[in-house]
Amino acid sequence: MKKINALAIRIDGGTQSRKELNQDKVQEYADLMRDGIEFPPITVFHDGSDYWLSAGFHRYFAHKEIGNVAIDCEVIEGTVRQAKWHSWGSNEHGMPHTAEEKKAIAIEILSDSEYSKYSNIQIAKHIGVHSATLGRWRTTLGEKPTEVVYVKNGKETVMKTKNIGKNKKPVEEVKKEEEPDKIVELTDTIISLDEENTKLKDIIATKRWDASDIEQQDAHDTIVELREKIRILELENKSLRDSRDMYQHRNAELIRQVKSLQKKK
Repeated sequence: MKKINALAIRIDGGTQSRKELNQDKVQEYADLMRDGIEFPPITVFHDGSDYWLSAGFHRYFAHKEIGNVAIDCEVIEGTVRQAKWHSWGSNEHGMPHTAEEKKAIAIEILSDSEYSKYSNIQIAKHIGVHSATLGRWRTTLGEKPTEVVYVKNGKETVMKTKNIGKNKKPVEEVKKEEEPDKIVELTDTIISLDEENTKLKDIIATKRWDASDIEQQDAHDTIVELREKIRILELENKSLRDSRDMYQHRNAELIRQVKSLQKKK
């Protein structure tokens, strides 16, 4: 934690994820601060030059309301874009984002050339919505990413999705050197999709999800969609594995023929 001059903290980088500040909440926080109540530090990102406010806008303005010059801050080294990403998923200390704000955040993420590549699961988890709802919002934008980034154990895996479901070249034409990486990508994707599908089915089966009719329909539609994606990916994965096995068999046969010819010399 570090005390930073309020004037040094920038709030003009688009890192405010709310539609507008709740002035009543600012006043409430200010009154509590005057009474000696301590609040968690606000979060800022430092890019080496500027401090970008990422989380704690109501607390920030409450501090200014009571005339505090220096504010306790949690400082994270990072860019203004990273501060924005953090702000989209941050509300553990203050007011939760409203449903309208979450939708606006989702649309901003899905309209971003970089962040839109994250999977529905990853984005939905970050901003606190269901992946089925996030998928519906992505569909309304009318654009599907040509690649999807899955995050597993802190490691990013990029999956090319442009040709999924389309007619493929004959197995014989698949380049041998591309097969291992492609098989790994497909396997990881199938696992991720299957995990999401299983979670949705478990939630519905045990009635642990207090959902509206629309959300239940979203979940049902997502399960159907995931089943079809898994089916297509499993077929593609099997095709690649068959191709790999064929090449290995041909290679072994060629090796045997070469050894046989060498013995005859």
